[in-house]
Amino acid sequence: MMNPEPEHRIENERRTGMEKRLEELYSSIEELKRENEMRKAPDKLGWDDIAQEIVGAVTFALPFLFTAELWEIAKDISIERSIAVLFMTLGIAYLFIAKSRIGNLKREELFHIPKRLLTVTGIAYLISAVLIYVYGINNLADFTLGQYINATILISTFAVIGAITVDMVK
Repeated sequence: MMNPEPEHRIENERRTGMEKRLEELYSSIEELKRENEMRKAPDKLGWDDIAQEIVGAVTFALPFLFTAELWEIAKDISIERSIAVLFMTLGIAYLFIAKSRIGNLKREELFHIPKRLLTVTGIAYLISAVLIYVYGINNLADFTLGQYINATILISTFAVIGAITVDMVK
């Protein structure tokens, strides 16, 4: 007569192995779900975003910094027109950041102004002013204070667009 115990033991071992593999599959699926949710989560403003904005502002500002045509425009344009360019740039930046659905950005505000708009514009205008000074463009073009501000605003138009673009790329 055959002993039924080995068959029963083999079946139990097989069932236990299948249960372990099933548990591994379930845990892998749960881990994939968590990773997917994290990937879909809106991007909160952080130091990595600030670094991206700096890189974008510098990258887009540098080519325009060295164009004599822009220096001449900065000398000839009135401060009123320069301020109009400033507001136009801020408006476009606001549309990019707050109203477009280009990036998966978390909506964060400070005094009802998007934080990214504040950081992007602050970084872009600061970098443009510093680059004009560091490269000696203000002396080379012989800018007055008003013309220096005009040049900063004009170059920052491109720096703002660059900072936003690089920040939205993930």
